Amino acid sequence: MTEVDCIIVGAGLAGLTCARELTRRGFGVRVLEAADRVGGRVATDDLDGFRIDRGFQVYLDAYPEGQRQLDLPALHLGCFESGALIASQGRLRAVSDPWRRPLSAIGSLLNGSVGIADGLRTATLRSDAIKRFRRGEVNPNEASVLVERSTRAELQQRGFSEHFIGQFFQPFFGGVFLERDLATSAAVFYFTFAMFSLGRACLPRGGMDAIPKQLAASLPPGVLKLSTPVGRVSPGRVTLIDGREMTAQAVVVAAESRAAAALLPDQWRGAWALRGVKSTRMVAFAAEQSPLLRPTLVVSAEQGPIDNLSVPSDVVAGYAPVGKAMIYVSVRQDWPGDDDQIPEAVRRQAVSWFGSQSLGWQHLKTVHVDRALVDESPLGRLQRMVHCRLDQERDKTHSGLYICGDHCTTASINGALTSGRLCAEEIADSMPSHRGEASH
Repeated sequence: MTEVDCIIVGAGLAGLTCARELTRRGFGVRVLEAADRVGGRVATDDLDGFRIDRGFQVYLDAYPEGQRQLDLPALHLGCFESGALIASQGRLRAVSDPWRRPLSAIGSLLNGSVGIADGLRTATLRSDAIKRFRRGEVNPNEASVLVERSTRAELQQRGFSEHFIGQFFQPFFGGVFLERDLATSAAVFYFTFAMFSLGRACLPRGGMDAIPKQLAASLPPGVLKLSTPVGRVSPGRVTLIDGREMTAQAVVVAAESRAAAALLPDQWRGAWALRGVKSTRMVAFAAEQSPLLRPTLVVSAEQGPIDNLSVPSDVVAGYAPVGKAMIYVSVRQDWPGDDDQIPEAVRRQAVSWFGSQSLGWQHLKTVHVDRALVDESPLGRLQRMVHCRLDQERDKTHSGLYICGDHCTTASINGALTSGRLCAEEIADSMPSHRGEASH
């Protein structure tokens, strides 16, 4: 006899969303998580009153799945100002959104950050991205019926100058996509551009882990089991590291792609298990005051270690003790220095932007995220799972094995939430007779 209707391995955003959707439908669910906390890669650590996210992450409040799954007011979101400061040749130049800050956008033209032609092309791009999103033509969570091309190729096709691509799109979206070549699919770029255009980049009060904590708090008592590492899964069965076994009608592997592949029997691993994964490093500093006048993002078009820089404590409360500031720096992937070289190299690069105050920044922590984002290039996206059910494309007897995560949709918070919901819907459709009837 099975113990529950569904066992979900992994309490990241996708696994938690899948669990909540299933419990709402009356299914008996267990979520098994190896760590002592929920959230997976969306995590926040506390260090002497400073809240340090594990990698630079923001929440875009225009995310459609986030609006569906999250209680956004309860997260007490603080928002970055639209646009960005572009660091180039030791100077900071503002690039502003002409719809939200028209006077500042004019200033972007006057200070040379944006040429008139590129400014007009950006306005057209913004309009096109929003229209495509609203018409349902921009949804990177779904498999595209068209041949996808890279973001760089799309920008070149639209006539943007190489100078503006290098000075704005490359540093800004290179930081978002964790790659400077802009090899990420244009389908992902259009969706992301639409989200920045329609909403704001935000942070929850006290750290990004507020998002998975909210999802976990909505689950019924007894569903979530922390500190419960799984050794392997098979159809209808989950074997824990300590040898104990659990059974269910459906088993969902809701881990990041490589961890998921390690849990599954060889015959259930496909091209998705070979997909490339990008890593990142982030450095947190404490300071007596913020180096910025406004809550904005600094992106670098220079060659030093800094990819982007932000001050979360300027954006929302809870990231730093009262009277202190916390500074995040994402390190460029192609920067060759070791961890022990990063803090001083960051301080010295920042001197030309902020003056000598940066030399006094106190290094708090360097965070490694080895599997931050999957490869979202057109070729990488061809390796995605098309269905949540592992046997669906093989036309085999239903095994009851499922998979979800942002590697199945698109590498974002919105993608993870969407994948969890889609997986739950597929499970519900496959065993309607078991709804609300855990078999123990």
